[in-house]
Amino acid sequence: MAQLLSHLSVALAPYLGRRRWHVAYSGGLDSRVLLHLVWLMRQRAFAAGESFPEVCAVHVNHQLQSGADAWAGQCQAICSQYNIPFECHRVTIQGSRQGIESLARTARYEVFEAVVEHDDAMLLAHHQDDQAETFLLRLMRGAGLAGLAAMPAARNLGRGELFRPMLNLSRAELEAYAEEHRLEWIEDPSNGNTQYRRNFLRHHVMPVLAERWPNYRNSIAAAAELQAEASELLGSYLSADLKKMTAADGALDLNALRGIEPIRQRALLRHFIFTQFGQRIDRAQSYELVEQFLASSGDSQPVFSLAGGVTLRVFKGRLYCDESPVNKAFDSGLVLNWDTGHACHIEGLGQLSAQAGGRFAPQGELTVRFRRGGERCRLAGHGHSKSLKKLLQEWGIPPWQRDRLPLIYCGDEIAAIADMAICEGYQLPDGEAGIQLQWVWSR
Repeated sequence: MAQLLSHLSVALAPYLGRRRWHVAYSGGLDSRVLLHLVWLMRQRAFAAGESFPEVCAVHVNHQLQSGADAWAGQCQAICSQYNIPFECHRVTIQGSRQGIESLARTARYEVFEAVVEHDDAMLLAHHQDDQAETFLLRLMRGAGLAGLAAMPAARNLGRGELFRPMLNLSRAELEAYAEEHRLEWIEDPSNGNTQYRRNFLRHHVMPVLAERWPNYRNSIAAAAELQAEASELLGSYLSADLKKMTAADGALDLNALRGIEPIRQRALLRHFIFTQFGQRIDRAQSYELVEQFLASSGDSQPVFSLAGGVTLRVFKGRLYCDESPVNKAFDSGLVLNWDTGHACHIEGLGQLSAQAGGRFAPQGELTVRFRRGGERCRLAGHGHSKSLKKLLQEWGIPPWQRDRLPLIYCGDEIAAIADMAICEGYQLPDGEAGIQLQWVWSR
């Protein structure tokens, strides 16, 4: 007991100042041990008169087993014994049999991200055996450096942070601890189903590895850490290169990319997409992107769709990441009343806000509208009006953004075009303080 409790106390020491610890509690062996150790830490802190973060347990009911509801009840009963608040979140998993593992994981992490608040920590019970399995699963998928780094001990999660305090402990150590303390846990019958890839590794591959290399877990953990360091180092180099090739609007200069060797082209495209939307594309996709966006003729306008509704588009030699799916319908007749004292959030598009210090001087009630066709306006300081279509072309606004750019109306007149221009009659002279508009596209 003392050894594991000491290990966890050291690992979690940097998190003692957090407001709340959420313990991901499935009821299985690993999370049962983690919950017990956290409870012991809290008991010792209270006995010593020390402060301790709030602790709550988060249980995700995937509804994939007939006993799922009963398991949630058992978990709640254990938490009641420990005087730890319990949250049960029911999720629905839909998809093919081969994809259940991935779909269930996605659903879990969506719950975790939703419950953590600012300055919270979400504690997960992954251990060294899990890390070895993850490494091998990703190796079999042909993962690169980032994938072979396996699971990080800590990372950002929504408004808080995810932390795995037991990643250096083996499952055997957790089993010994549970038996010593007579802890009861739930055995999911699907853990024996070797049709699932992780279970196949656990039951058929890991035992064979252990016979020949008893310390394989430590070796794989060390290899994963090396991949993580190499990935971080490569990422810093790629970010420096991308900074030189990225325009102010976040688009990637394809002409600059064409001037470097193919291996760097593919790496930079992968890193560009990851930094924009957190998606990692595979080797085949990176080759396809080079073919479509770098080897194609200059007048072509290829479109490439990624998971999650992300679309890659080209305009004037630049590559843009757009979260609007191809051919997604948009209601150009949308009209929103806007009080500049509050941000105007437009779902799926972005956010329009205002602050003191600019030169925009609205008159009367404001509405936010969008281009329907035929609009004209006279920009402040200009002698003649121009069609909005012509202005957007001159400014180099990508075609797919033109109908989605917010127009600020005073009455029936266009008073400002997003944060790009103010129209005649609505701009204050130099030295007078008005409103500064800001438009931020959704990411």
